[in-house]
Amino acid sequence: MRSRSTIAAAAAFALLIAPMVLAQDPPAEEAVEVVGVRDVTADHVGDEITVGGRVVDVKRIQASGLHISFMTSFLVLIPETHMHLWTGVDPIKRYKGRNLQITGEVMEENDQLFIGVTDPDQMKVIQRQRRRRR
Repeated sequence: MRSRSTIAAAAAFALLIAPMVLAQDPPAEEAVEVVGVRDVTADHVGDEITVGGRVVDVKRIQASGLHISFMTSFLVLIPETHMHLWTGVDPIKRYKGRNLQITGEVMEENDQLFIGVTDPDQMKVIQRQRRRRR
């Protein structure tokens, strides 16, 4: 009889605690330091950073992949070998004119700074905050 009351007490305790545990908010996204495309320099080469800026143009370069350019000379390159990962999305329409955050290693070739993107999760479209009219 004693074991039944112990089990009943444990069950009652679990029923009291379960709603509190299940009602907790999901963990918040970790704040990431975003470097503006204008602020990326040769000092960042080899570093994995998150870069943010407004896309000016998106071009498909045959046998090379996709080149995403910003107002500055900074580029994002999606190699042709990884384009198949963007299923159901036309990257040209998706990214042109949008604000992006790109996470990856900054590389340099011929004085050109860029990040090579091999996974769609490295790129995040940032929605602009609309101003309210008063």
